[in-house]
Amino acid sequence: MQEHNQYRTVRRRPADHSEMSDALGRHFQMQSHDLKNTRDLRTLLLDAAYELQAQPDLTDAHIYLHSCTLTKKRVEMEVDQFKRITQPNIGGRILLHDIRATAQHREILAMEGASPVSDPSRKPTTASQEAVLAYLLQRHLQSLPGVSISTIAAQTKASLPTIYKVLNAYGHCIEKDPEDKTLSLRYFSKSDWLYWIQRTNQLSSAYFIDRSGTPRSANRLAKELARLQRDDLAIGGLMGALHHLPTLDATNSPQLDILVHGTRRTNLSFITEIDPGLERHQGRAEMAHVVVHFIDRPASLFVYQDGQNWGALPDCIANMQKAGLTHQVTDVLQLLKQGQKP
Repeated sequence: MQEHNQYRTVRRRPADHSEMSDALGRHFQMQSHDLKNTRDLRTLLLDAAYELQAQPDLTDAHIYLHSCTLTKKRVEMEVDQFKRITQPNIGGRILLHDIRATAQHREILAMEGASPVSDPSRKPTTASQEAVLAYLLQRHLQSLPGVSISTIAAQTKASLPTIYKVLNAYGHCIEKDPEDKTLSLRYFSKSDWLYWIQRTNQLSSAYFIDRSGTPRSANRLAKELARLQRDDLAIGGLMGALHHLPTLDATNSPQLDILVHGTRRTNLSFITEIDPGLERHQGRAEMAHVVVHFIDRPASLFVYQDGQNWGALPDCIANMQKAGLTHQVTDVLQLLKQGQKP
């Protein structure tokens, strides 16, 4: 039930406070809608702190801000200040998720007649199940230790329900450590890979073809991309896989796969900067010289090496599958099964 106090913007609903439990502990959740001032934000933080103090067995508290009108910088500053004055064992267990109303923003743009192309600096703010698994896959491939659900939520910006769906869907290959309350991928079979790839590749891609008659090589286009020095662009596909796994027995594809950290509405005008002869292509995908894939999640997982941004190996594998390079995908998965690391 929503409060009618004219000075408050925190909506109180029966489902605004809830708890979730798993093998790693109990998690407290709070939901806030249309928050407009810092006083209400501080109230939420205090409520979470009191709940953790009153229930020491709670693993952590998650606060979800839906359609908050405060700037993200202001929200981050308030949370930082609050954690400075609270005990570390309390403040460190409070995680805040700022979920912006992107659908509402799109409606406003349409009403104002604004261009549907988004600001190129805008990044995705919510994470899907595939994004959560990409994060776990990357840690698994790099032999990194297990992480807590709180860390997964903080690093991926995924909601707890999304994380739990991943744990349920891939529970057969996830190892949980109830002692230190962490989890990690124990293994990932070929069928698991293909299932994740199929879901990941449901996102559409943009295709470009050279109409000049003398197309530039993929290597030259990659060098031009590096000169842009943009942290939201990376090399993916077979070229990216060869960078991560030099022992892969394959030759570079004539097609360049570019990963863009953004949504399908991201401005792609950078394409003309790397080659003015490239034009958007709506025909057969295999004819394209450049394919742009969208990394529609808060964490890009890009790695900067050798003067270039490289997409995470899982994303590169998904790009290869979309391009029909099934034999090369099988070879990559076999190398990983043999223990090779990117």
